[in-house]
Parts: sequence; C-alpha cells; structure tokens
Amino acid sequence: MSGLRNLHRVLTALQQRLWVRVLFSVIALVAVSGYFVPLLTTSYSYDSSARGIVNALTGPEGDRFATTLRETGSVKIDGVVRSVDPLLLPTLFDQEGELADARFAIMLMLQDTIPQWAPSWLLQQPTTTWIFYLTCAAWLLLITWMCLLYPFLLTCLGTGVAVLIAWSLGSRDFMFAIGGFGLLVFTFVLLVRIVSMLISSPHQVQAIAHTVIKEASRSRISLIFIVLLLALLPMLPFWLDPDSPLRHRVQTFISRSVGMTFVFCACMTIVLGCATVSFEIRDRQIWQIMCKPVSKFRYILGKWIGIVLLNAIIIFIAGISTFLYIQYLRTTDVAEGVQGDMDRLAVTEEVLTARSTQLPQYPPIPEELLQQYIQDAFENDPLRETEDEIPGYLERRFRRQYERELDFTRRMIPPGRDGEPGLRTFTFTNLGECVGSRSPLTLRYRFLIGGSDTSESFSCGFIFNQDPDTMIVREYVPTMSHFAMFPPSFVRPDGTMSVTVVNFTQMSSFEGSAQIYFDEEDFEVLYRVGGFEANFLRAMLVMLIKLGFLAGLAICCATFLSFPVACLSSFTIFMAATMGPYLAYSLEYYAPVEANRVEWDDMGYVIQWLFESAIRKIAQVTVFMLEAFGQYRPTNDLVNGLVVSWGTVLGSFLRLAVIWSGISLVLGYIVLRNRQLAIYSGGQS
Repeated sequence: MSGLRNLHRVLTALQQRLWVRVLFSVIALVAVSGYFVPLLTTSYSYDSSARGIVNALTGPEGDRFATTLRETGSVKIDGVVRSVDPLLLPTLFDQEGELADARFAIMLMLQDTIPQWAPSWLLQQPTTTWIFYLTCAAWLLLITWMCLLYPFLLTCLGTGVAVLIAWSLGSRDFMFAIGGFGLLVFTFVLLVRIVSMLISSPHQVQAIAHTVIKEASRSRISLIFIVLLLALLPMLPFWLDPDSPLRHRVQTFISRSVGMTFVFCACMTIVLGCATVSFEIRDRQIWQIMCKPVSKFRYILGKWIGIVLLNAIIIFIAGISTFLYIQYLRTTDVAEGVQGDMDRLAVTEEVLTARSTQLPQYPPIPEELLQQYIQDAFENDPLRETEDEIPGYLERRFRRQYERELDFTRRMIPPGRDGEPGLRTFTFTNLGECVGSRSPLTLRYRFLIGGSDTSESFSCGFIFNQDPDTMIVREYVPTMSHFAMFPPSFVRPDGTMSVTVVNFTQMSSFEGSAQIYFDEEDFEVLYRVGGFEANFLRAMLVMLIKLGFLAGLAICCATFLSFPVACLSSFTIFMAATMGPYLAYSLEYYAPVEANRVEWDDMGYVIQWLFESAIRKIAQVTVFMLEAFGQYRPTNDLVNGLVVSWGTVLGSFLRLAVIWSGISLVLGYIVLRNRQLAIYSGGQS
C-alpha cells in the first residue's frame, strides 16, 4: 500500500515538471493534427468541388448543365464527370424541370468522394472542422498544463477497462455509454478547475461565487443531479427506435437530451440555490461572512453568479455532447431508395436548420356583419332587461364571442359536392426572403375533420398560385401534423403566394361533418433563414438565462424560508411559470359573469361567483408575473427546426435576467438587510 502511495506521489510530482508538460503537449498536438489535418484537406477539397457545382448550376450556363443532368444523369463540371443515381433524378427537379434543391444535388454528386473514415457532416462544413480541431487541441493542452495529466490517464485507464468488460459481454451500446460518461465527467472536472481559477480573486463577489462552485462540486445535493445527467446523456442515443425514420430519431433525441438537460439543471439550481443560503443561515455560518466587510447585496449577487457559472459549465458539456451526437445521427442509415434520401433531406431542411414561419393573411371580418350578430344576440338574450341599448360590458362579451366564431369560419374548407371537391384559397405574404432561394419551403398542416378519428385517413390537395399543374395530393390523419415540401419558385417576385386547399371528402359519402377545419397556428409555411449551429447556440443561451431566473428565485426564497419550504415554494413558482402561456390561453374561456348580472339573493350562486372571480384574479396575476418564462421554449423550437433569433435571446435576457432576476435578488437583499441574523447572548467578563 505504501508503494502505491509513493508511486502516486511520484507521478503527481512528475506531471508538474516542465519537460513532461512540453513532451505531452507535443504528443497531443501531433495526434490531433494527424487526424484533423487530413480531414481538413478533404473538407476543403469537398467544399471546393461543391462551390464549383454551385457556380456551374447557378451561372450563365446553369440551364444547360441542369438539362444535361436531367436527361443523362451526369454532367461534366471543371473537367470532372459528376453523376447521380437515375432513380433519384426525379427528386431533384420540380414539375417545371427546374432544379429544386442544389444542396441535395451536390450531396448526391459528391457522396462517392467522402472517405469511409471521415465524418461526412464535418466534410461539408470546414469551419466546424476547424472548431473541433482547435477545441480538441485546447482541451488536451489544458489538461497537460493544469496538472491534470495524471488524473486524465487514470480516468482513461478506468474507462478503458470498463469499456473492455462491456465489449467482452457483447454490449456495444454500453461501451459507448461508459466511454461517454468518463469523457463528460472529466470534462466537468476540467471546466470547474478552469472557472475556479478564473474567479479566484479576493473580490467579495468573486470569492463568494468561487465558494459556491466548490460547494456544488463537493455537495451530494448538487452532485446527484450532475452525475445523473452526465450518466444518462450518453445512454439516450441507444433508447431511440432504429426502425423509425431518421427525422423522428433526430427530433426525439433533441427533445430528450435538451429537455432532460434543462430539467436536471433546473432542479439542481433550485435545490442548490435554496441550500447554499438557508443552510448557512441555519448553521450560523453566515455570521462569519457578515462580520467581514461584505455587503449583503454582494453576498446575494455572489451566490447567484456562482450558480449561473455552474449551470454554464453543465450546459456547455451537455450542449457539446448533444451537438456531436446529432451530427453523427444525421449520417446514420436510412431506408433504401428515394424514401431514405427524402428522409435525409427532411432532416437537413426541416429539423437541423433555422426556419421562420408565416401564417396566411385572412380577410378582415366585416364590421357590419359583426354588429348584426351582436345586435341579434342582445335582442334574443333571455336575461335581457328593459335596456334599449346594449351595455358596454355585454357588447364586449358578445364581440369577443362572435369574433372567435367568425374567425373560425375563415379556417374551414367545405366538403365536396356532386363529385366536385371543396376548395378554399389562403394567401401568404412577407415571403420575400425566399425569392431566389435554393432551399425548399415546407407547408405544415394539422387538419381536423368529422370526429377527428385518428384511426382514419383522408385525402386533400394543395394548389399553388391557382395553377392546377402544381397540385400536391396528400393523405392526412386528423389531429396529426403533416408536411409537404415545395420549391421556392412557387413564391411570386413580390413575396406572396396563394395556396388552395382541396377537400376531396364528399358530403354524401361521409357520416357527420365532412368539412376540414384547423386551428390558427396549424397551417403555416416554413422557410430557412439560418443554420442549425448558431440556432443551437442561441437556444442554449436562452436556457441559461431561464436557469438564471430560477437561481435568483431560489436564493430569494431561501433568505426568509427554511430549506424545505424554500424548495417547495421555488418549485411551485417554477411549475406555474412553465404553464404560464397555457394558463393565459385558458383565461380567454374562463370568465365569470359580470357583477351586475349576479343574483345576490342566491347565496350559493354568490359563493360560486366569488370563488371563480378569485381564481381568475390569481391566474391573471400569475400570468402577468410569470408568463415570460414559459413563452421562451428553445427546446420546442429546436425540435421543429424553428429559428431562435438574437432578438429572442435579448428579449429573454432583458425580461428574465435583468428584470425578474434583478427583482428577486433585490427582494433577497431587502430581506437580509432587515433580518436579524445573529443575537449576541454573552456577558461581560
């Protein structure tokens, strides 16, 4: 045993010697460069070939190249013959013979040039390859120069033994899970060491933040959430259904990994935020802090910064892990033939992208028709009294009711009659960004019909710009979202486009209502406005900002509540804030009658009215205070390929980090300033 201790002491001292650091730095750089330099060379070659194809297809002779490709399946560009599988040619061109998606054509033309050892997703993005090259090199250099080489080698040894055991048992999935867990845990230790070094300062705020990070890395309360998250993340990929379409696998993984990261970080934030303050007050450790020249606000601010930095470390690790596997997952096997290629194209164009949405522009509701409905409802009101004019409160109520009803009729497609289908045309505007684009657009629809039985399927069609030759016929299942891709050439030069929905269901052949209808947000056009990488980064920033609000909330509650009560209060507010948007939507339909219509002689009715009014007021206050937290949902946006704009990041920062986190910290400061933390009970000697 003493020999092992001596060996440990020698190796620990050895890693601190300059020549050892220099030697391992050279070895690390050579190893990383040996892999990434050929990868970069191939990546730039691929990128150069792709640019040549793009220039040929979009240049002055682009029509000739496209025609040759369409007719022969191959084309000679820059002296090199590029060919496409004849079975896939129909997917590259629209009905007018125009090239629908240049990027998909490039991928098919260059797929034979990708080496088996090289990840195709890195070859297509030289900038991303550089980022991973520099990140890996910096990671190994930091391990070497921060005296973590010996722990790193021990971690590699232990992880390698566990991987070999899993390999001997024939569990390939468990092998990757163990390797990923070891890598993530060591990266967490490295980042904690780096952040601790950066904030190791005698300044009051930084010193308190440094203490919080040290406390979190040693406390079982926070380590439970951290270790569980780092252990489950590498296992998520192996819980995906390998037989499902690639699009669904990617969306499921994004939803589970990003959602689980936020949930675990949120729970850790609340528990740690409540514990770090309430336990210090309970155990009287705060006496030793407050007797020093430390202001109470700097104490609160230091606690908040420490928790935010810890969350930043975890989100960085989880984000890198999730991003890497997403890029790997997009290159995995798909179904054979055209269906598989379209599935891979859908992943690129509909999921791993950043798209904006446009809803159709509906014609305004005629004011005369609305007033007629209101007047008829007032005259037929059985509770109408002797008034000749409609009271203001009643007119507002009728107006809201009939505006919703008339708005609903604008989203209905009549059924077919006498063998002719039912039609309705919708107009989309503000699509100017799509004019001249090469990326296909997507029409998302979620239709309801009859009883909306999900065991049945129905047929519908879409005609673009009143041109019958553009009709796309689709089968749809009620209540389920469906997608139809179409070329950007369908968008007019002025940025408008009309879509005629065709309802093939006949009135005579369907029991019940055969008309199609949909909710306001369930018929939209989506188009590409950015890349997935930047979108993923912005989503992680929004998630960090939301966690910052939870940290401020937990610290505020812990200043005047015990640990269990502070946790319960924080979790309750967290759940209410998450449900804020849904609560706001339900308030539109939960409205007690006006006070002047209450029968005050009926005590039971009065009690019911008072109860409903109190519930509505509480809900309104909750929505006003916490709706902003639930409005920012970066996970849903990533899953659906929607853009998380910098405006969203800035808005969440101002509303959650500046306003609500600031209010929470100020309230915590006010409580501590007015709270008697210690009472001197000694006597004179």
